[in-house]
Amino acid sequence: MSETSQRRGIRLASRVFLIGSGMHAVLHYRFYVDTASMDASRRAVMRYLQGVVVVPRFGTTMWTILCMFSLCFAILLALTGTAYWWMAKDLPAARLRPLATASAWLCLGSTALVAGLYPVLHAVLILLLASLGFCYAAWFARPRGP
Repeated sequence: MSETSQRRGIRLASRVFLIGSGMHAVLHYRFYVDTASMDASRRAVMRYLQGVVVVPRFGTTMWTILCMFSLCFAILLALTGTAYWWMAKDLPAARLRPLATASAWLCLGSTALVAGLYPVLHAVLILLLASLGFCYAAWFARPRGP
């Protein structure tokens, strides 16, 4: 395999991040913004969290913080996917393997941490699938033969 295969692996990871970003943005809208489709139990949770004021000076509630973290997750996935896409396209070949190796270890460690502490299926799958792309680029896209 070649430099092209390494770039393909990093692009695969970037696609996972970009698709995950879009999926999470849709879920964010459905669960936090579209209040018309909320059932009674979700409305009760929303009202309770809106009643827990964290920073009174700015009117920041637990609901605001939860919504912010959800939206930031989608934004960070989009930024990460875009950055890796550009790096796969423009980075010199000598820098591809170190990038993929560091990213693979970081993604694999993050996958284990998230799966162990906060096993939210879509977050675990996004990290795991991105890890596979990085692992391919780092360890399996090696040139064959002498």
